[in-house]
Amino acid sequence: MSLRSSLLKAIAVIALAFTPLLAEPPAGKIEINYHRCDGNYTKWGVHLWKSPNMPLPDIEWPNPMMPTGKNDFGVYWHVDLEEFNTGSKSQVNYIIHKGDIKEQGAKDMAFDGRAHKAIWVVNNDRAIYFSKEDAMKDHVCKK
Repeated sequence: MSLRSSLLKAIAVIALAFTPLLAEPPAGKIEINYHRCDGNYTKWGVHLWKSPNMPLPDIEWPNPMMPTGKNDFGVYWHVDLEEFNTGSKSQVNYIIHKGDIKEQGAKDMAFDGRAHKAIWVVNNDRAIYFSKEDAMKDHVCKK
């Protein structure tokens, strides 16, 4: 094995050690995962609200929630599920955006936080996926 090959393998192992892998969201939280092919997440945030149209505390359109962290899919947000409990529903309403640039066809999006603790969103795709595998199945990032 060449020195270059050994060095590249060592770098890959170190990079994986510092990139958190996907896991279940913490107890009592929901998770929104977001993947961009360009890898640029600067200023991308999420606007979250309860039904009917009540933003979560400290979240306004010009001041979205910034990502909680980064993993091998992209960035993610963790939010307390109890924030969305309204009677028998836990509808999580959201828009991933950067200023007035909105993802998922610029539509208000929602999912049931009790039925799905985590979702996956891919830039320029209107779908909500319930697994990383489904999210990446038909998406190939061009280099």
